[in-house]
Amino acid sequence: MVKISKFFAYVIFFILALMYFAPKGSLYYFLEDELQEYGVVISKEELESSMFNLRVKDASLSVRAVESAKIAKADLQIYGLYNRIKLRGIILSRVANSLLPLNIQKATIIHSVLNPLNIQLKAFGELGQVEGEYNIVDRALHLRLKPSDKMLKDYKSTLKNLKKSKSGEYLYDKNI
Repeated sequence: MVKISKFFAYVIFFILALMYFAPKGSLYYFLEDELQEYGVVISKEELESSMFNLRVKDASLSVRAVESAKIAKADLQIYGLYNRIKLRGIILSRVANSLLPLNIQKATIIHSVLNPLNIQLKAFGELGQVEGEYNIVDRALHLRLKPSDKMLKDYKSTLKNLKKSKSGEYLYDKNI
């Protein structure tokens, strides 16, 4: 019994040490390089590394050379088995103003070994609450929107392009 408890203690210590000493900045720049292949560029950001997380402040996101959003704060938790990116204070480009409200308070992106083929997405802001997933293999994006009153009132043309479910949610499906 003592040997088993020592084994688990060593395994937990090794995992925590690996997360603590992992080169978080290098992982972030690797992710940035991978996103550039899809035309997504993150610039003007400040990096702060903590014990287990990496915080990115004041990032500017451009898609295919068009400035698309500004992100006030992003917390990256990269643990290998469970990875999460929390985004706060997202302001979309004015180009999107005719389609969506520009302010998104928070968004979360999660990838876990328990569901390795899907990336979970959640967002909350002036547009309402969005939940969805992106399938890595099929490259299929599926989103469910529970629209806010502002979205229902001011962005009816956008909602017409989405499929309305019986529960009152709006669905968006697209292969990327």
